[in-house]
Amino acid sequence: MKYLIGIIILLFGIYIMTALALKTRYTRKRLSKGKNNSYKF
Repeated sequence: MKYLIGIIILLFGIYIMTALALKTRYTRKRLSKGKNNSYKF
């Protein structure tokens, strides 16, 4: 049971990291265009 919870937490952490990485890439693309509206997430 402990191993199952650990695996779920690990997968959730990886998902959050990938989501944050994609969001930062998207905001960097938006900022490179000169628009500061990317902070309205």
